[in-house]
Amino acid sequence: MQQVICKYILKWVEDNLTSDLNVSDMAVSTGYSRRTLEIWFSEQYGMSPGKYLNRRRMTRAAVLLKLTRLPITEIAMLLHHSSNQNFARAFRHFSGVTPTNYRNSNEWDLSGLQASFFYAKEISFNVTTCTLPEQYITGVSYSCADSYLYNTNNLLTDYIQKEVIRLIKSGTTNIYLIGETILPQNIKESRVGQLVATVTVGTLVNVSSEDTAIMTSGKFCRYSFSCKWEEYY
Repeated sequence: MQQVICKYILKWVEDNLTSDLNVSDMAVSTGYSRRTLEIWFSEQYGMSPGKYLNRRRMTRAAVLLKLTRLPITEIAMLLHHSSNQNFARAFRHFSGVTPTNYRNSNEWDLSGLQASFFYAKEISFNVTTCTLPEQYITGVSYSCADSYLYNTNNLLTDYIQKEVIRLIKSGTTNIYLIGETILPQNIKESRVGQLVATVTVGTLVNVSSEDTAIMTSGKFCRYSFSCKWEEYY
């Protein structure tokens, strides 16, 4: 029963990231005391449900700051903070910087964000770094408006799967993928919760042309992993 309840808590948190409900409301929905839930959840995940809920909400705020043009005031209201100042204090406590500085930073450090335990997959891989020259990929490109939040019905994943399978069946052994996302251009587009994403799946060629996608030179992280298609997102 403990495992079932902990899984329920994880789902409840994801469903209530932008609601004004709190851990007491969650406890009522389970029929168990808040103390019991805290003990069970802490044993399983190393933190209380309240801390996990707050970290997930602050992570949502971080994503909205980086991937949308929503005003900080609107993000604060979306997460039910009583004022801009209240939200700024909470976010600075979480990230170490103000919402404005976080949004304007040229780098995005993901290490402090709280990934969802509900969607977590146990995939082991070793990360190394490598330096690659500029390379050119020829293949089929696909563009669509896709959610910047996790979505099991991911249009890009569906496209990548179909194109990779097609290339494998045609005898292609080395398949390359390059992707690019474009941030929403205005507040209206930001409220829809989508980015414009373009992906090219194909093979390497030696010469650039109008039909090739360019992978710029630079330092990259490199890793290998294997998983089922339903685990790839």
